[in-house]
Amino acid sequence: MATYKDLILQHCAGIVEHVLEGMENYRVGSGKIPVPKEPILYRWWFPANSEVVTMLSEWRSKDSKEPTNLLEGVLTREIEGKTYYALYFGKSNKGYRRFIQHSKGNIHTSTLRRTIHSLLTDEEYNKPVHEQQIDEILKDCYFEWAVIDKEEESLVECIEAICIVHGTYPLNIDGNPAINEIWREHMMNERGKVKDKK
Repeated sequence: MATYKDLILQHCAGIVEHVLEGMENYRVGSGKIPVPKEPILYRWWFPANSEVVTMLSEWRSKDSKEPTNLLEGVLTREIEGKTYYALYFGKSNKGYRRFIQHSKGNIHTSTLRRTIHSLLTDEEYNKPVHEQQIDEILKDCYFEWAVIDKEEESLVECIEAICIVHGTYPLNIDGNPAINEIWREHMMNERGKVKDKK
């Protein structure tokens, strides 16, 4: 017999399918994006030629001689004849505000930007990264979203968790069991260093 928790998870899974089918997307650098102010679920699609995608495909931990491909299991899509990877998923009670924090904000207001910064300043690469460089990377991405129906707002945590596991999303570091454990620990440490510099 199904428990209450099982029923909630099944219900959330049904909502997930509905949400993922109805998402709208726009290229970030194409001008003003009509992201609504309402609560949304969203994801970021990075082009295959992005520096972020390249680094994720050949990431090395300190103890490894061989690179690890962190893109295994990641959703891909052809958009206007190019391959894109879905690397980050999120939710927000204020959709447009969150989009601005990610696309034009800073590493202290956006976990996505902080994770990209931490990836690009990894010890192996050892180079300074400026907010403008992150802006340039995100300009080539597609931002995709779906408005959360009022009756679904109370289930948004459950919906987000299912979506993150369903798509892997290697830039979602917190509470993501679908990603490489060594990668998660490394990035949590690197992101912590960024927070400490605030």
